[in-house]
Amino acid sequence: MAEHQSAQDVGISRRDFLSAAVSAVAIISMNTEADAASSRETGLLAGAPYRPVGISEAAYRRARARAVELVSRMTLAEKVSQTGTSAPAIPRLGIPAYGVGNEALHGLVRGAPVTSFPLPLALAASWNTALIDQIYTAVSDEARGWNSHDGTGMLFFSPTMLNLFRDPRWGRCEEGLGEDPCLASTIAVHTVKGMQGSNSDYLKTSCCAKHFICNNTDDDRLEVSAPVDARSYWEYYTRCYQACVVEGGVFNVMGAYSAVNGIPCCASHFLLTDLLRKRWGFRGYVVSDCGAIECIAENHHYVPTLEQAAALGIQAGCDINCGDAMPGHLARAVALELVSEEEIGHAVARWYTGRFLLGEFDHKDRVPYAHIAFDVCNCKAHQELAVQAARETIVLLKNQNNFLPLNPQNLKSVAVIGPTMGFHLGGYSGGPSINISPLEGIADALGISVPRRQVWGNEMVNSHNVQTQSSSEGGTNIDYIYNDSWVEFAPQDFTGRTSMAIRASSAGGGATVQARADSLQAAPFAEFKVPDTGDWQKWETFTLPISGFTGGHKVFFTFSGGQGPIVNLEWFQLLPYVKPAPVPGKPILRFEAGCTVTGERDDAMFTAAVDAAAKSDVAIMICGVNQEVNGEGHDRPDIKLTGVQHELIQAVYKANPKTVLVLSTNNTVAVNWEQDNLPAIVLAVFAGQAQGTAIADVLFGKHNPGGKLPCTWYRSIDQLPDFHDYDLRKGRTYMYTTADVLYPFGYGLSYTQFKVSDWAIKHTSVSAKQPLQAVFTVTNTGSMAGAEVVQLYIEAPETPGVKRPIKQLAAFARVELKPGESRKVTLTVPYTHYSLWYWHEDERKFTLQPGTAVVHLGDSSANVLIRDTVDILPQPAAMGEARWISSTAAPAVIV
Repeated sequence: MAEHQSAQDVGISRRDFLSAAVSAVAIISMNTEADAASSRETGLLAGAPYRPVGISEAAYRRARARAVELVSRMTLAEKVSQTGTSAPAIPRLGIPAYGVGNEALHGLVRGAPVTSFPLPLALAASWNTALIDQIYTAVSDEARGWNSHDGTGMLFFSPTMLNLFRDPRWGRCEEGLGEDPCLASTIAVHTVKGMQGSNSDYLKTSCCAKHFICNNTDDDRLEVSAPVDARSYWEYYTRCYQACVVEGGVFNVMGAYSAVNGIPCCASHFLLTDLLRKRWGFRGYVVSDCGAIECIAENHHYVPTLEQAAALGIQAGCDINCGDAMPGHLARAVALELVSEEEIGHAVARWYTGRFLLGEFDHKDRVPYAHIAFDVCNCKAHQELAVQAARETIVLLKNQNNFLPLNPQNLKSVAVIGPTMGFHLGGYSGGPSINISPLEGIADALGISVPRRQVWGNEMVNSHNVQTQSSSEGGTNIDYIYNDSWVEFAPQDFTGRTSMAIRASSAGGGATVQARADSLQAAPFAEFKVPDTGDWQKWETFTLPISGFTGGHKVFFTFSGGQGPIVNLEWFQLLPYVKPAPVPGKPILRFEAGCTVTGERDDAMFTAAVDAAAKSDVAIMICGVNQEVNGEGHDRPDIKLTGVQHELIQAVYKANPKTVLVLSTNNTVAVNWEQDNLPAIVLAVFAGQAQGTAIADVLFGKHNPGGKLPCTWYRSIDQLPDFHDYDLRKGRTYMYTTADVLYPFGYGLSYTQFKVSDWAIKHTSVSAKQPLQAVFTVTNTGSMAGAEVVQLYIEAPETPGVKRPIKQLAAFARVELKPGESRKVTLTVPYTHYSLWYWHEDERKFTLQPGTAVVHLGDSSANVLIRDTVDILPQPAAMGEARWISSTAAPAVIV
């Protein structure tokens, strides 16, 4: 009977429902000072023609027309069925089923073969756009390779994550590109182009810009509303999204869970239609974050029912619901006259346009990417690229008296100590077959083979009915394990082993895990009872005695339990662990964790680590935080190293002053004492499958670190505003902070030295027809090849009554130089760059303040090498209102 009810039967009229939606748009427009006339805006500047990026307008119109025609032949039920991420087949129309929402944040999120690159926060430290092009071309190649192998979908949920690093307490900082909108926008646009390809007729994959918008807290993301002022909103939070749409041609935007100024993002017509489509010219589709449509009713309580939430999502401009609200409730919403079948059809046609542009409905001979073979996945070229990427993301934070690089020929013994010496990938990571930990990389560089303590889930060689995902503790665990699942691992050495340990979790009622040797048919030699641990990432270790085995044997695990996923398996280990014997002619390698990332002091572990340091020529400490501390769904309350890591570092240093700290971490940490006392500190934000190789290459001088920080490192949270305060002007980022921070934005040292000379600004004034152009020479005056990142900042003309940023990044270049080599660099800042404009709160538009601007050239935001001035000429009347300002850095010219 429900399908015959009217809106009046559920206590709301269609007029009142639509009125509430319009009021919501009006409120957010007022609260963010948005231009209410944005629905009339189509050009980059008033009167300017629309210039599509990537897919040509002709190809887009063809795909759009085909999508509209196909959707017109669907029934209402069929259209509704296509509004979720698991779109079922429609056999009568020849439409196959399709899954939306694979992940590729820094490599495909699936089991081997895949290549895992550094986390985005690490990639941003490279300041190398050419490297970003190569990485995401490789990732999209592997996406196409898997598609040719098993039909894996190519409509992705990541990359790229565009919520900026406004506060280091946020749980998902590792997924983003740092705090600066110019650097982040530039890298993001290159990410999009690498993922979507350069063909004007077909998309290689569909890249996703997320989470739109101001989704910068995670503990409360399902119900929080970000209170955002107009200046911060337009000058900071929107910039990366605008760049990806206008300059990158991104075809997929994900709406956030959260609300902005009281309006849920996935219910905001202003965000998803007026701003995204009409002001910026977005041609793709919008998908909700998973469950975000449900949150409109159940968490934000913005409307009372899921039918209303689903209808509001469609009318706002959300086309796909990752969740069940739209596919499960839109049919009734139509019956209640809350939304029309035509509006649902428009939504389906928008994302079906993406399916046509991927070539799904065309013969493969017409699609240039359809012939990418499966063997591209983790091919040798991609493995080498992973090593290069890991090297280029490492930042040298301190190097007193040239303590680094270490000469392995002069070392008789080395201690490796710390809780993150193992392999850590971070969130949204695949299961690469290559996983070189910091410990293993250092050991390899010293010519020593270190047997692994644990065998991680991604090392399985065969399986049935399981998946893999990144673990909160590092590495990759096996998940989605069902009652009939099994996994196989390569032969393990059982000689002298008396017990087996597994680390497992369950939020599915628990499970029985049986271990078998050599075949699935063998009798189990160990049976583990894993209880419900309360969460899929809440791990417990289970240990049982074993006997009767010697030599090498394959290891199988079988699982039994209830319905649905029953257990996760992180790793297993044969005990006791046998450390490697000393190798003649090689340094003695001692390694002890000393502590865990978050745990309390264990005296035995702690003492063993300090003793190892005292007996060694040098101690290499590997410390940091991981997803136990901050990750999706949970923020951190502080920015200190967690657990007893600070205490351990101090004890090791006291035992051996020749201690270098490697921060293998997924976020910034306040290492104030360490900066004051240790001779050397190296930062290696989780750097993908080759992280250990890269760290060792830097420590032992095979590679000269050239990374620069993409975010400010604070000394304590006392230097930060309230976590939920979104006003940048209250001291957030290098643009507004006056605090004595630990490390400034853009900072990073080198093993060599650089000099900037021959500085000149080509023109003394900047106008609509004449950009700022700075020309100078960079010389490597040291004895080692290296890279310098030169950074150009703008200090805008003084604007009466307006607090402008202290300075803003406007251009940069990573310059590779051999010893004694010089190269000429030209950096360009167009008249329409964000660094010159500000949002006028009364007039509700971008405004340029004419006058004298200061140009800063530095090797960080704090260390200015050259200071000059340039005149900014008034905006010509013929230019019209500036509705689109460039956020990215113009490509540098290096000769």
